[in-house]
Order: sequence, then structure tokens, then C-alpha cells
Amino acid sequence: MACAYCGILITRCNFLKKSIIIIIVILFFSIGCIGLAPGPQPIPTPTPLPTWTFRPLPSPTETVTLAPTFTPTETSTASPIPTMTFTETLTLTPEPQFRIQGPGQVLVPILLYHQIGYSRIQDNQYYVSPEEFEKQMFLLHAWGYKTITVQQLAIAILNGAELPNKPIALTFDDGNDNTYTTASPILQKYNFTGTVYVVYNFIGLTNYMNKAQIRELYQSGWEIGSHGLSHVDLTQRTDRQEDEIIESKRKLQILLDIPIHTFAYPFGSYDALSLDYIDFAGYIAAVGLGPDMYQRPGNIYYLHRQAIKGTYNLKTFAQFLPWQGDLENLPSMTVVP
Repeated sequence: MACAYCGILITRCNFLKKSIIIIIVILFFSIGCIGLAPGPQPIPTPTPLPTWTFRPLPSPTETVTLAPTFTPTETSTASPIPTMTFTETLTLTPEPQFRIQGPGQVLVPILLYHQIGYSRIQDNQYYVSPEEFEKQMFLLHAWGYKTITVQQLAIAILNGAELPNKPIALTFDDGNDNTYTTASPILQKYNFTGTVYVVYNFIGLTNYMNKAQIRELYQSGWEIGSHGLSHVDLTQRTDRQEDEIIESKRKLQILLDIPIHTFAYPFGSYDALSLDYIDFAGYIAAVGLGPDMYQRPGNIYYLHRQAIKGTYNLKTFAQFLPWQGDLENLPSMTVVP
């Protein structure tokens, strides 16, 4: 039987078709080997993965959005230093510098003077020469001391008050006229004031201040206190205590037309009855004698004072001061008698 397509016997035709298919497969495979089929590929050189040392991963407490803030310029602006106010630390403020002290214990030395002048008796301890007195005031000024009154001190102890950094109280007993004529002008040179304790019965007598001089001191910033009616030892004349303490305050206020807030015990003597009269009279403080420079509420009616004697030199005087500078290298001072 012959093939309908080629006229060849069916048996031979089938053989021919198989032969053709085999030839096509062989040809296709050969062509692929020559160039169409994928040949052996070169082994690629592995490239190292990029490292991230220049941008580390954030720690668990960080977020990715915070990374851009760590730049040099932002580091300086983020520093807390620019937020500090240096002007407050470096700016010098005018003297005196005040600060609240008290209520309670306050460190304030209280110095006691009697006469600023010359004595006819050699080495009279109650007289300090004007030259030595000015040297002492110059020393206080050079070391930064500022004067306060006993009344100001008492207010600080009882209630708290603004006081200068190196406060000191200068007191003058008896009301001698050289407190007005000699001590006051020297204190004015250094912008100092004091507290004078006057004896009522001595006002206007020879060598004592009169009413006008006492009032002038008060108007210039001094405190006026009572030193009794007649300057008697209160422990020896207990019968006189009511008049010496209570009446002296009342009479001084009427005569001088000024308030009297503090009292000074004559000779530094007092007893329990004295304290009762001081409290009853309405004094806010009283002063006596003693070495303590810390003034306290517990002794508000007997604050300690150091008596400055005419025999003291400048080094001895400096021992009564809690804040001391260089005594050997003070600025030069010329005292004009």
C-alpha cells in the first residue's frame, strides 16, 4: 500500500518519518552545542556585603529617626552649656551685697567704744585715740565690712532680715560729745553708722551730747538706745531697775521724739529682774558684754559685745573680727589729725 502524501509504501514511509525526526533532533542538539545552547558560565566573584559601620543600628532605646540629629552642628546646639546664663555669675553687683539672715543665730560682731579722744591719764582703756579709731575703721572698710544697728541685728535674729555679707555693729556708750564731734565724721568717711546708748540724765551736760546732736545722729542713720537714767549698776540697785529700764525709755522717746528699741546694761551687769523689766518695757533687744560673735534668740536680751580698749593695736583689734584679710598688706592710709 502506497502513502497518500509521497506515494511510497507505508512501511517505508513510516521508517522515513522516524529517520527525519531523529535527524531534526540531532541537528537541533548540534546547533545548541555550537552556539544556541547555554555554555558553561564563569563562576562569579562574590562581592562583600557593604558594612554599616558609618551608620550603626539604633539601640533598643533609640529610633531610626533620631540618627540624623547626631551631627557635629547639632551636637553643639544640643549641649546644655548654651542654656546657662553666665551673666548672672560673672556680673559684679555693687557693694554691699545683701542676703537674708535669720531668723535664728546670726554671726555679727558687736564692738563697744566709750571715748574717741585723748585721755589725760596714760593708757586709759576707755579712750581710743582718733588716729587709732580711724585705722580700725579703715581696716573694716578694706576688708569689706558694713555696719548695721543693733535694732537691725535684733530684727534679723527674731524675724529674718536682709543684712550685708560682713555685718558689724559699732556701739558707743554714755552719750559722750566726742561720739558726735569725732567718731561720727570718721564713720561718715567710710559710709558707716553706729548705735549710741545715751544716759538720760547726762544729756546736755558738759562733755555729753545735747538733744540736737543726738537727733542729728539719728537722722543720719544712727540708732539711739537707752543706757538708763543715771548709769547705775542694776544688780547693786535693784530698787532702781524699774526707773532705769522702763522710765529711761519713756523719757527718751518724749524728749527726742524718736523710738527707742534697745537697751545697754551699765557695766554689763544684769539679773533675772532686769530681763523681766526689759521685756515689760517693750525693748526688742539688750546688749551687755561677752566674747561670742554669734548672736542668738536665746540671748536676745543680752547680746555679746567686745569692748575695744585704747591699749589695743591693730593686730589685737583684728582678733575681734570673724572675717579677716591680709593685715600685712593693707592699702596705704594717711591719717590727718
